[in-house]
Amino acid sequence: MRPVRPGQEVPPRAETPRVFDLSLPDLPLEAGARVAPHLVRGWWWGPPEDLAWLQSRARVHSDEATREGRLRVVRRTASELRDAASELRDARRTGPRRAPDAVPTVLLVHALTGDMHAGGEGGWWAPVIGPGRPLDPSRVRLLCFNNLGSCYGTFGPADEGFPQRTDDTRFGPSPVLPKGDLRLEERSLPATITPWDQARSILAALDALGVDEVALVTGGSLGGMVVLCLAALAPERFQRMVPIATAEAASAWVVGWNHVARQALLLDPEYPESPRRGLELARQLATLTYRAEAGLEALQPRPQAWSSRTLYPVESYLEHQGAKLEARFDARSYLALLGAMDHHDLTRVPTPNGGPGVDRIRASTLAIGIDRDVLFPPEHMKSLSRRLRAQGLHTEYAVLCSVHGHDGFLIEWDALAPLLVRALALPPGVGRDARLSSPAGVRARKTS
Repeated sequence: MRPVRPGQEVPPRAETPRVFDLSLPDLPLEAGARVAPHLVRGWWWGPPEDLAWLQSRARVHSDEATREGRLRVVRRTASELRDAASELRDARRTGPRRAPDAVPTVLLVHALTGDMHAGGEGGWWAPVIGPGRPLDPSRVRLLCFNNLGSCYGTFGPADEGFPQRTDDTRFGPSPVLPKGDLRLEERSLPATITPWDQARSILAALDALGVDEVALVTGGSLGGMVVLCLAALAPERFQRMVPIATAEAASAWVVGWNHVARQALLLDPEYPESPRRGLELARQLATLTYRAEAGLEALQPRPQAWSSRTLYPVESYLEHQGAKLEARFDARSYLALLGAMDHHDLTRVPTPNGGPGVDRIRASTLAIGIDRDVLFPPEHMKSLSRRLRAQGLHTEYAVLCSVHGHDGFLIEWDALAPLLVRALALPPGVGRDARLSSPAGVRARKTS
């Protein structure tokens, strides 16, 4: 290590990223089922001073386990789940009850098939997270939780005992299918999850960690839906938000594509045990909505020669994408998460006071649309920006230009980096936390 000369500023330090587990109170779902045990797996990266606090509030994985757990499906028996929940509940809590005040907290929310590994090797936002990058773990505390219903450590349909669609008691008993009806019995389908449920799971995790204030919350696509729900459910808690390539409610266009993908999976004769081809086809269909024509044409152009026995490049690409997801994801989790996206709607809020969700938001906002996004056209983010501005909130809109379409927020690093710096510099929202924070409180660093 190079010595520090007298008078020279000591550079800030960051620990290595860590994964951790929490056992939380049972979670009643919006459709009527109940999540128990409510186990949540999270990811943290921050300054060394944070580690003692984190270890006192959660079971922290070793460095080796953190590296090996990247995009690895977790399937647990009922006994393993009970043991894990009991171990986490019985762990002694001897450290500070609240997160250290040294740095502000940035909460990241992953998209449909992502996981909690936002940064570090293989992280889905790795190019913008790290020392000297816009999200610098020596200057902000980074947290990301595996979304409820996914298959990477938070309780979900890959685990034994996850509730079934028959447990959606809010809507009465499940229908009795007549003889010859080709619809699947609800006992073979996972219970309904909504982005409101996923947001409430994350809020419970923040409560368990003692994180009361979040300087910035951001995510794209389904992650952006959860971001909006978080800001509506706990408006006093979030200073700034950056929803990316999402909408206030899932449109008929989004629900329609998800329906066809779901049918491709359910028609696999191996469902629910091992619908490998069905999951591959569902992913292939989704991939086409994540990309734009110009980007596909540039990366998968027509060959000069053709053959009736050779796949076109785009066909090979889709087969590759389908096989890659099938190897790393659980089919029932995929169904649950498609359903979560379908049920996203900010016009309803599962709170006693109810009311439109957008009316509850108090965070300053940078809404980001992607110019060639065919799944969530940028007009959705423009409309959200106008509504929030009309409510007197500080709101900005930015367009991320990408020839690749919707997936641009996972590709266009040079364009995304300055937008994150801009987001960190937004004035704080007008909720309770506004008295406790200021733009200078978030020490954003430009990309080096």
